[in-house]
Amino acid sequence: MFDTIVITAADSRQATCFHLQAQAFEGTLAKRVLVIPDPGGRRVGTLGSTVHVLKNVSGRGRLLVCHCGGFSKRLPAYAASGKVFAPVPAANGVKTLFEIIVRNMARLELPRNGALVVCGDVAPDFDFSACDFSAPGVTGVAYRDTLARGSRHGVYVAAKGRGAVPVKDFLQKPSAAESRRSGAVVRGKVAVDTGILWLDAPTCAKLRKSRWTEGDLYSDFTAALLKGFAGFRVNVVPRCNFFHIGSSRELLDLLGRGREWVDGCGVPRAEMRLAGENIVTNVPAGYEKKIALKRGECLLCLPTGRTGWTEVRYRVEDNFKEDGKWESLKMGELMKRVDPTRLGRFRAAQTALPQEVVVEKPLRIDLAGGWSDTPPICNAMGGCVLNAAVTLGGEKPVKVAVRRIPREEVCVASVDLGKKDVLRTVAEIHDHSDPHDWRALVKAALVVTGYSFAEGGLSIVLSADVPKGSGMGTSSILGAAVVEALGKIRGRGYSVEKVADLTLALEREMNTGGGWEDQMGALEPGVKLLVSRPGKNQKIAIRRLPAAAEKRFAEFLDERALLYFTGQKRMARNVLNGVVSFFRKNPDGLAREIVRVLKKDALQAYKALECGDWTVFTEAVNAYWMNKKALDPGSTNPMVESIIARIAPFVSAVTLCGAGGGGFMFIIARSRTDRKRVQHFLQKGSSVRCGRFYDLSLAF
Repeated sequence: MFDTIVITAADSRQATCFHLQAQAFEGTLAKRVLVIPDPGGRRVGTLGSTVHVLKNVSGRGRLLVCHCGGFSKRLPAYAASGKVFAPVPAANGVKTLFEIIVRNMARLELPRNGALVVCGDVAPDFDFSACDFSAPGVTGVAYRDTLARGSRHGVYVAAKGRGAVPVKDFLQKPSAAESRRSGAVVRGKVAVDTGILWLDAPTCAKLRKSRWTEGDLYSDFTAALLKGFAGFRVNVVPRCNFFHIGSSRELLDLLGRGREWVDGCGVPRAEMRLAGENIVTNVPAGYEKKIALKRGECLLCLPTGRTGWTEVRYRVEDNFKEDGKWESLKMGELMKRVDPTRLGRFRAAQTALPQEVVVEKPLRIDLAGGWSDTPPICNAMGGCVLNAAVTLGGEKPVKVAVRRIPREEVCVASVDLGKKDVLRTVAEIHDHSDPHDWRALVKAALVVTGYSFAEGGLSIVLSADVPKGSGMGTSSILGAAVVEALGKIRGRGYSVEKVADLTLALEREMNTGGGWEDQMGALEPGVKLLVSRPGKNQKIAIRRLPAAAEKRFAEFLDERALLYFTGQKRMARNVLNGVVSFFRKNPDGLAREIVRVLKKDALQAYKALECGDWTVFTEAVNAYWMNKKALDPGSTNPMVESIIARIAPFVSAVTLCGAGGGGFMFIIARSRTDRKRVQHFLQKGSSVRCGRFYDLSLAF
């Protein structure tokens, strides 16, 4: 990690805009992120700018200088806000070019003190571990490429050897003949400059005392190095990939798959009419004009004056730098009228990633139809489940807090277990198949959401204030909460369907199995009927209980329902294996018939709730419990059956939540008086020592 990152800017106006966008990265990408404009309000070149930075940033440590001054004329969408903050497609979503550059450079094994200088318009990716920066002086990075490529860039003439080898010469855009004459060609290729230069601490100190006030780092400074200003070496890697957006067409192809790209807009995409091959950037909320673009048309809005906005319309094939469009549209004058503070704040507000996210979820109670949601049952027959999102004691028991941290590691903590651990390698994250590993759920969530250490470190704190093995869907809901939190911290608001799908994938990664009703029960509020059709890809239709009926049911629960923890803990995975095995064997068609009845009872129970028919509803709950036991005898045990037998005279319905085998018991008493009798019996007269009641309420 870098101690300080400096982004250079052409002038104070550009620096203001850059600073407002860069603030979000301070403390995550580096301890300090500064923006320093070239002195005197004029461009002084990369050498002059580097010296100016070194003279203004004191102290020891590892410094990254990212040169970003100037307008990107060929990319008008980001000309004013800065190409370095343009979006980049990454494996884990879209990031800024700045983030990618910094993350990549942080993978280099650099000495503790010195400065790394890079270009802010391109993100190189190569074998970072192959580079050596331990030699005194200045060390660059080059890669082998064709003579044609070398003719458009700087080319190193390097000595033979491995690692960082001495530089014999440095050529500027040499012709093929010049490269051959200078000895730069090795096996038909030349060492093309990546723009990366490491300056060790003594060289930085020497530059601070130098009289350079302007000049080019890659011509003037390299020439001085060859004359002995400092040692000069280069790492030549076999290959290098660059992410570089050089034009509007490239932007559209890379980010919008050639169709459209909408970024940094306060106007929802749904309110725009785009015919295709469109780029739309910086449109503020409340934009008065209707956005209707023909094929190939693009729209850029820039804040000018105190409150106004100026629009720029162009076509995706416009080059701006070479076709005179920059001049004809008077873009230079417009850049001077842009309010950098308003633009910087607007872009930061549209693109800023949160530093911390907290997700809280209720539990779910399955009322009827459970098991029909579980693969392969739902794949073969479709699912139909009636369940409700519930709180315990008025609280949502499942909580996940994710926070960004400066170290590239994942710190995992469980409040309930009182455990902490740190994941530092990809191998550790992918080792998640042991369901007894308390970190397995987090590791699997990181895998299915595509987390990479290059994104920066995370602190993940889990809390589930509910007994283990409760049957209330806690594990799946906790997994869904982690998935949702990981999406939010990375700027991606997953839909309910996406969270549910990723949670299923998470459970497959952990080899625990499971269906979709647990997470859907908590992700969707209140009471609902969840239905899917047979098929591999399960799409869940949600039928929410009407508000009046839901209120009536909430009153019914307050009057007659009890939630009792039996003290019997079990792992749902064991029951699941038995049920799935029975379904696959399907002796005499019995398993499929039970599933058909489960689904039918769930629909019947939902209709009973709609009209407030508590008799039919309680009959469906009782039938649900009987069918659970028919699917797998492991759904119950002698202790559970003993409790049910003793309270039977006072109850209309009873079932164990979830897979059964222990955990929570959902009880519906015959009356308010019988509810008190059941409560008194299980508290005072029962032989179950670990049992206790929990206050149950619907979560709306």
